[in-house]
Amino acid sequence: MMWSINSDNKLAITCPMDKYMEDGSFLRLNTITLGYTLPKTLTRKIHVENLRFYATLSNIHTFTKYTGYDPEVSSTSSILTAGMDSSAYPRSKGCVVGLNITF
Repeated sequence: MMWSINSDNKLAITCPMDKYMEDGSFLRLNTITLGYTLPKTLTRKIHVENLRFYATLSNIHTFTKYTGYDPEVSSTSSILTAGMDSSAYPRSKGCVVGLNITF
C-alpha cells in the first residue's frame, strides 16, 4: 500500500498499487561451522593434548525472488510504513577461522 492525502487534507488514506507488491518468501543459510580435530596419535608427538581447526561462515546466501537487498524488509517505527522496504544496507557476510590448542 502507498499512502496519500485525500482531498480535504485531513486523513491519510491508502491506494492499493500492485506494482509495489513482491513475494517476500525466502530461505536463508545463516551460519555454518566446520571443524576438524587432529587424532591423538599426531598431537602427542608434538606434546599437545588436543588440536582443533575450525571455520565459521555467517550470512552465506539467501534464496529468494525478492528484488531488494533483504526480504526481511526494514521499516521505520511509524505504523504508516510497516512492511515497506526503506532500502537498508544488505546483511554483511562474515568468516571466522580459528585454532583451539590444549596443552
